[in-house]
Amino acid sequence: MNHMHNQNDNSTIRCNIHQDSFAAMSAIKQRINQGASVVIKAKYAEELSDKVSALIDCQKYDEQKQDCKYCHMIADLHIKTAELIIKAKRLSQ
Repeated sequence: MNHMHNQNDNSTIRCNIHQDSFAAMSAIKQRINQGASVVIKAKYAEELSDKVSALIDCQKYDEQKQDCKYCHMIADLHIKTAELIIKAKRLSQ
């Protein structure tokens, strides 16, 4: 059974660090989606990348814990998304 079916449901990852970051990341993603231009979107994508990097560098990461694995998987997807937006900005200039 896949417990990660709803990307807006952060309750499946039982970690205070992830829970705290989730709200901030959601707000940043909303700003990216509302950005009027690729330049504005890239500005917020850089913010998202910084916030997500904190999850990747988490001091409590335990490769044996499924929650940690899911957190890193989600963080990796957010980083890739941010990188694509930043690359689009570079290509548009």
